[in-house]
Amino acid sequence: NPIAVAIPAGKYPAFVADFATAPIARGKLDILHDNGQEAPQDLVQDRNGKVSAQANILTQGGAIRTLGGTYEKGSHKGFCLSAVVDILSAVLPGANFATTVVPTLGYIDKTDKPIGDNQGIGHVFAAIDIDAFQDVDAFKQKMDAWIDIMKQATPIPPHLSVVIPGEPEWQAEAQHQNQGYINISPTLAKEIQKLQETFEIKLM
Repeated sequence: NPIAVAIPAGKYPAFVADFATAPIARGKLDILHDNGQEAPQDLVQDRNGKVSAQANILTQGGAIRTLGGTYEKGSHKGFCLSAVVDILSAVLPGANFATTVVPTLGYIDKTDKPIGDNQGIGHVFAAIDIDAFQDVDAFKQKMDAWIDIMKQATPIPPHLSVVIPGEPEWQAEAQHQNQGYINISPTLAKEIQKLQETFEIKLM
């Protein structure tokens, strides 16, 4: 995912926001296609920029739209997020950016326009010294208070609970540790089995 921010707390697990700047993941589109379902409205487009409902449109030259999907739903803000990520993680470190990024998927045409000497995918990491602003323990207590306020909010609809970024992953990890395995889809299981047979890998 292009953006990930981790913030420590005290009694709670860390606040972890880990998200893409696209409204839907490619893997979810693959699952929809495998199940014979259409893509959600306004999230993908064909090679001519027209909205499409085909979940496999990426294999036909289509693309996932920016976060928001349409201008009325804030797609211009999604473009700004994508642009900031591309500039900070590619232009800044001297990696390939925009249309010069070499695709990793077989159905996307390879670029022949690399810019600069460094050809590849870039990253940027930053760390904030909490102690430069305030005592770390005091900060963690305030993070706990912030989480408490959010968790005490009335959810809509009321039968659901307010979820803090990172919470679903912590819960899933605890569940998987407890049951001793991770649930995967039948389609993914078949793909793993095919790789196992192709490369003669013995599963533990």
